[in-house]
Amino acid sequence: MTVRLVLKWKPEAPAPVVAAAKAASATAEAPMAQPQARIQRSHARLPVNYRFSIYANHSAAKQRSMVARGINMSKAGALVEASQPISVGTVVYLKAPELGLMGEATVRHCTVKGSKYRIGLHFPDPLARCL
Repeated sequence: MTVRLVLKWKPEAPAPVVAAAKAASATAEAPMAQPQARIQRSHARLPVNYRFSIYANHSAAKQRSMVARGINMSKAGALVEASQPISVGTVVYLKAPELGLMGEATVRHCTVKGSKYRIGLHFPDPLARCL
């Protein structure tokens, strides 16, 4: 005795392979298409909306202390938005009273975003708890 089973399946969304092929052909037709950036982070960044106090001891820093707003954060770094730029490579002391964290960070990048500056910070050591 032979049993034959026939299943008919209709997906609600296009298959991922078909969608990826369509996206690839669309970007190939675009004259100024840029390649997608690879994610190089070892820790996931989570959105935050807290105030950070940043203290710089570097002579190139125009301000010795400033207040910044957190954009996102992980165990290894943070992205903050401030009204003044900080030079790349500057070692800063960071304090986030609302999160109860403090420690050292190195400025990895500083880019203009509207009238503010987005500053990428790297934590060489884990941040410590503060009171």
